[in-house]
Amino acid sequence: MRIAFPPYVTPIVLALVLGLAVWLSRLVAQAARAADLPPATRRRVTLSTAIVLGLWLIAALLRAPAEVPVDANGRGIVPAAFAVFGTASLVAAFGALALSDAWRRTVAAIPVERLVATQVFRLIGFIFLPLLALGALPAHFALPAGWGDVAVGLAAPLVALALFRRAPGARALAVGWNTFGLLDLMAAVGLGTGYLLQALRPGVATEPTAAMTVFPLVLIPTFAVPLGVILHLYTFRALARGRAAGTRGTASLSPHSAPAR
Repeated sequence: MRIAFPPYVTPIVLALVLGLAVWLSRLVAQAARAADLPPATRRRVTLSTAIVLGLWLIAALLRAPAEVPVDANGRGIVPAAFAVFGTASLVAAFGALALSDAWRRTVAAIPVERLVATQVFRLIGFIFLPLLALGALPAHFALPAGWGDVAVGLAAPLVALALFRRAPGARALAVGWNTFGLLDLMAAVGLGTGYLLQALRPGVATEPTAAMTVFPLVLIPTFAVPLGVILHLYTFRALARGRAAGTRGTASLSPHSAPAR
């Protein structure tokens, strides 16, 4: 089964995922310079990040089906790519922290407010609302996922500004916002796959949201959502390390004054 999307959906989604990949590549390149890495190491970190993001995006595009995946009985199923991309990205993001001193120093050099501000990309959730009106998305997914993402995306620059200015209560605000943002992603994944509905209504057959399993919307759960989760988890790490250091974030310190652990 094919789903007919309005013509504006594909360019919006493609612009989002491409722009996110480019922005994160530049963010890492700037952080690698700020981390005072040796030139060869800095180039390796910068190039490796760009290659990984590029290959990830290409793989997500190649694995994006044009028709809704179904089982032998014609019922919609959750694509295996959801679990593959999600698991592989988390393993790579935190495996690199555990195994690579250069990556730890690079991540530590990213100002925490930039990690927060990057989540402005979550405004993409607004696209779910007109698709709900057109009948392409169900209300149980589009309303909480759409409005939740919009709230996180709108608040991101404000929380980042509070952190940058070291406003009173900025850290508590960032922790609250970050927690809400991560829970919003988890709820959206649970609702989109149907797993959360099955947990809330045991015994009731629930299929995944069909439109999220095909191109172009499938790029959101296979590319944008895992990156959003990684950003939230890196933000928690930066906020925790910043508290221990008594500053607005270890990310704002020189790697020599606050070595990554």
